[in-house]
Amino acid sequence: MRTALSPLTLLLLCWGLTGCVAAYTLAQLGELDLVQTFIRREGISISVFEATGLWWIILGVTAYATGDLAARIGSGRRRAPVSRIEFNRAARLTFFAYLLLLGVSALWILTAAMQVGGLTALAANVYVDSLTTRDLLLENKLFTGMRLFYAALPATACCAAALLATGRLRRQGRWMMVLTLGVNTAALFVLPIVMSQRLLLLQLLLSVYIAACLVRGRLFGLHWLALGVVLFLGLWVAREAITNPIIQRSAFDIAAQKLAFYVVNDMFNAFAPLTQSIQHTYGGMMLEGVMFLTFTDGYFLGLLAPRLAALDVVIGGGEFPFFTAAYVDFGAIGGAAFILAIGFVLRRVFVRAHHSMGWAALYAQIGAALLFSSHSVYFTHQNFFFSLALIGAIVTLSRKRTVRVPELPEPAPLFQSRRNPRCLPDPLPDSVMRHMVIFASRHRKPGQRSVPHDKEPSHEHA
Repeated sequence: MRTALSPLTLLLLCWGLTGCVAAYTLAQLGELDLVQTFIRREGISISVFEATGLWWIILGVTAYATGDLAARIGSGRRRAPVSRIEFNRAARLTFFAYLLLLGVSALWILTAAMQVGGLTALAANVYVDSLTTRDLLLENKLFTGMRLFYAALPATACCAAALLATGRLRRQGRWMMVLTLGVNTAALFVLPIVMSQRLLLLQLLLSVYIAACLVRGRLFGLHWLALGVVLFLGLWVAREAITNPIIQRSAFDIAAQKLAFYVVNDMFNAFAPLTQSIQHTYGGMMLEGVMFLTFTDGYFLGLLAPRLAALDVVIGGGEFPFFTAAYVDFGAIGGAAFILAIGFVLRRVFVRAHHSMGWAALYAQIGAALLFSSHSVYFTHQNFFFSLALIGAIVTLSRKRTVRVPELPEPAPLFQSRRNPRCLPDPLPDSVMRHMVIFASRHRKPGQRSVPHDKEPSHEHA
């Protein structure tokens, strides 16, 4: 389990699977007419798949593995810390956080639905023109940063799965966590059809499984993982069937070819910046989430706007993947150093996740993001940081409170002079103490009977 769920294993699994699917799609490109159509629409050139991009990915994996190895050597063997979390209190806090997040998201949808005539009219608009409906929702946000609440739903589901896996909840806590997990899954199965954030459902399903396995200390429930794959593919097919109504093809065929195109598009974004000279963005890609949460994104992104706009010629749809985003931001040397630091930090989090429910939930979010790091750098996004902050708040507020008893000073003896404090005499040496024991007085105390000797003088009996 330690190897199967380690960050390096998840990263290699993601990039290995993406590379194999992309290579197979390009080899069978003549038979995939929809993939060809999507490629021409996005302006993707097959000529970018050269050895330069491949060598950079290999260098990125090497740098990440170096940081991972350094963290493993530095951590050593440490005694497992004692859990200080009150699990039933954590269950209540998770349930209240889930109600808050879901309530804000529902209020958002109801506010937008009122402008088009109700929920029924909104659902009809989704089927007719899903992109217009999505723009309507984005224009009717209740407050700035409201999408953070919607994007944090996987975090509460992850906490619920970790708490259920502990097996230490009372009946009420178990029911609250089952409800949190079930309703969040259902909500993120329906809402992304409109919001086009299907990765949130994938984040939920993967993080829930990783958290449960880490808390149990072993891999289990592979059939649940298979059910999660079926749920995600079902959402993918439903989304493509609604957003492509003019294509006279089966929904499954459209979804399969669109998924193959997305994989090719991700690999194009990984290779294209390595084929020509670009202006590096100095954190505009990897540090955008930090800028957003520190309210400095307006300044820095405005300052980097010319450099970011120049990248349009080397990117298709979506975003740059993990390794390429580091290169675009900091160049070859700086990018490799940044990847090495990320590998070091994520391994340290993984080590802590074996001994704490809170760290297990945090790492589960990271591990899920690593499993689609060939698509985007989600673990540096503001939605991801907000989810981690929410989990950290739940764990912090759930810790057991220890009451310290103050130590009272020893009372001073009565009538002790403060000018000349009483000094205790030095202890006697061992030799003197031994002689005092050997030559102790033999005089009888009053009332003590004498013990007759074995041999007494004869005149005592005369």
